[in-house]
Amino acid sequence: MHTHIITALVSKEFAASFGGAFNEVSERAGKMVEFMTLPEAPGARLEPEDCDRIDCAFVDRDMRLNAQVYAACGEAMAASRSLKWVHVWASGVGQLPFVPLLAAKGVIITSSTGANAEPVAQTGFAGLLMLARGFPRYIQGQYKHEWRPMHGAEMPDDLRGQTALIVGVGAIGKAFARYARAFGLKIIGVRPSPALPDDPVDEMYSPSKLPDLLPRADWVVLTCPLTEQTRNLLDAAAFRRMRKGARLINIARGEIVDEAALIDALRGGQLGGAAIDAFKQEPLPPDSPLWDLPNVVISPKNAAASSGNERRSAEMFIANFGHWVRGETMFNVHRVLT
Repeated sequence: MHTHIITALVSKEFAASFGGAFNEVSERAGKMVEFMTLPEAPGARLEPEDCDRIDCAFVDRDMRLNAQVYAACGEAMAASRSLKWVHVWASGVGQLPFVPLLAAKGVIITSSTGANAEPVAQTGFAGLLMLARGFPRYIQGQYKHEWRPMHGAEMPDDLRGQTALIVGVGAIGKAFARYARAFGLKIIGVRPSPALPDDPVDEMYSPSKLPDLLPRADWVVLTCPLTEQTRNLLDAAAFRRMRKGARLINIARGEIVDEAALIDALRGGQLGGAAIDAFKQEPLPPDSPLWDLPNVVISPKNAAASSGNERRSAEMFIANFGHWVRGETMFNVHRVLT
């Protein structure tokens, strides 16, 4: 027999596509769920009495991409006196404006960390392969209708046996490491927590060891979050420590790299190339020198693009809902400083 009705604030798209699966989980736990969706008319908001019925919420990408709905969602969650838990579509939560207020109210914040790990890692590894196999040269030749084969000293080195230094061995870093290992690269990992038996790395070190590790790397791969400790982590001094001709893959955040120092290192030949998905200013300004450097591969902060992300994120919300209603430990819980 159902003992409690839980009100979940969700998008209309989630209710239509995943409502059945969500209800199955709630029914197995002896609960009933009522879905509440947000008004889409300009300026429309939920009534205060409706806000006070919300027990949990899933802020998905459909909400985020609709400015009216996203604003109404933030205001409804802030106003609610009954809200206990919010799950968000993103991997990180620090950039979401409503998170500090909700955390201060004691609301549990969980995320979809890992939902887009494989697409992001695939984009980064595609950039590595393009640089490793000389595709910037080929593509530039294609645009100019020029035949540009590589011969002699121009030929690329074998990828097998090279070393990738992965800064941030979380879900994305692990996926990248698995791809790189399949191509014969040695993997050195950097993260604050110690190595685990299933980490796909050959060596693991704490962030304090990064300066000593940079000279060993043919590839420096950024998959770490942006924190006060990682902001401008790769500056001019770090680029000078890197092996001459080493290459950078940034599928993390633009602020982790000193962009002016990066440009200097690329122009001067200290760096042999870079595949970059994240920039200090986004969109990347049209006058940025990065656009025209011949050894740079640019993607427009779109590494995560994949049609499966919404499903994976929704499945994480549903799984966490099951843990929540059963009083079990939830995953991807964020400890937010308030």
